[in-house]
Amino acid sequence: MKSRLLSVLITFSLILSGCWNSRELDDIGIAVALGFDKAGDEVLVSVQLVNPAEISSKHSSGNKAPIVVYQETGETVFEALRKMTKTVPLKTFFPHLRMLVIGEDLAKEGIATSMDLLARDQEFRTDFYVVIAKENEAQQILKMLVPVEKITAQNLFNKLETSSNVWAPTVALKIGTLIDEFISPGKQAVITGVKIIGNPEEGTPSANLQSADPPVRLQYTDLALFKEDKLKGWLTEAESKGYNYINGNVKSTIVTVPCSEKGSVAIEILKTKSKIKAHFTKGKPSIEILLKAMGNVGEVECGMNFEKSETIKYLEKQMQKDIKGKMQQSIKTAQETYHVDIFGFGEVIHRKRPSYWKDVKEQWDEHFDDLPVKVQVSAQIRQIGKRNHSVVNRSGE
Repeated sequence: MKSRLLSVLITFSLILSGCWNSRELDDIGIAVALGFDKAGDEVLVSVQLVNPAEISSKHSSGNKAPIVVYQETGETVFEALRKMTKTVPLKTFFPHLRMLVIGEDLAKEGIATSMDLLARDQEFRTDFYVVIAKENEAQQILKMLVPVEKITAQNLFNKLETSSNVWAPTVALKIGTLIDEFISPGKQAVITGVKIIGNPEEGTPSANLQSADPPVRLQYTDLALFKEDKLKGWLTEAESKGYNYINGNVKSTIVTVPCSEKGSVAIEILKTKSKIKAHFTKGKPSIEILLKAMGNVGEVECGMNFEKSETIKYLEKQMQKDIKGKMQQSIKTAQETYHVDIFGFGEVIHRKRPSYWKDVKEQWDEHFDDLPVKVQVSAQIRQIGKRNHSVVNRSGE
């Protein structure tokens, strides 16, 4: 983040000097996160600005917070931002926004109107991530002081990218993609949740930055399901993984399967490929999901002999069972509990048979509830690591 800010400052100094509408560097505040919360009939907008002196190793005093959060309410986001000029000492600059956090209460009411400015105003780019504050307000998330990465927005940005790349229950969803999903009739939106672990009041003092075991942390949690622009509910962690398997979002994760005896084996998924097909039988649609997964044995807690082909076949079968179960549970929850197509099955059917889609698109959620879905998973273990036998087996356990 330091190098990013340095490049921003250098770019400004080169581009803005001599321009009739230039902004002096001392006159702008770099916004890195926005938060939207419900405030009665209005919206509470929170803006997280960087304190440049406190993120610089040369000028940091260590006594001031690396961020500052300003807030204002308004009938619209635009109005709240303009009203904020009464308290913000600098002109707020938004092109380097990293995160948009939306409070759960506002998400339940609907978020499309709150995001219209972000999609319309040229000062906002479309490459920042959107998350939902689960069981918290967005303002609480933005006010947290977090360890390792001083700037809360950058902490959230980095964790979301890492989690979506190597764990899989989260979705790194950018604002541009979210807006596309809101206007697509064949797929409902899914957004990652973030929550505060610990007492929020203990996360605002700078002491939270100085502890080896901070009492308060920010943690990504389950996926939030939307119908149109309203939050309908949450998937579990296993169901969130299932959603990502179905949509081809899993780049890497861990699958833990039981040994043939006691103990378990952890398999690192290295690659997945998902394909969703639509079929029609006597005018009725069905969906077929084909998933291929490849992985390596990462950890063994039992005395299995990997020199035997039966061992590998057994683990591949257990791996298939685990992945398929998560996918089926995610589909069942979407159909039977929330009645929303979060997988884009409607889009697949639309491409397959536009004439059928034209007749059902207005009532697609009702048709989605009864849509037959078949899941097929093939799994392959590529490598078993440096040992054919487990350390557990060698130690006589």
